[in-house]
Amino acid sequence: MTEHGPRVRMIPHGDDRPRLVCPECRYVAYQNPLIVVGSVPVWQDRILLCRRAIEPCRGLWTLPAGFMEEQETTSEGAIREALEEANATIEIDALLGIYQLPRISQVHFFYRARLTSPLIAAGDESLEVA
Repeated sequence: MTEHGPRVRMIPHGDDRPRLVCPECRYVAYQNPLIVVGSVPVWQDRILLCRRAIEPCRGLWTLPAGFMEEQETTSEGAIREALEEANATIEIDALLGIYQLPRISQVHFFYRARLTSPLIAAGDESLEVA
């Protein structure tokens, strides 16, 4: 059986960097940066943090954030991540910042947000929330 699909690293015609290419049909498998979305949710004068239950950085405290899904906006993704990781409902205030991490091929969008309720609980990806 012959292997098919993108498996040869080469610079495709008209491009300027190596990509995985299928030598039979010339299909190019582009790898693009991943988008991470998150928030800095505030209740009164406190910021919501999640202690990670998964790698990378299991056991460390972080803001609720994760990879953006298809068919959602960055703010919708930030709202979803707060719900998934901390069972927290938030309202987005404004874009806080866009952070570029070329070393790991990621772009992060973080929003300033308000918790709509002080009720929070660890989701599947969090050991605890506070």
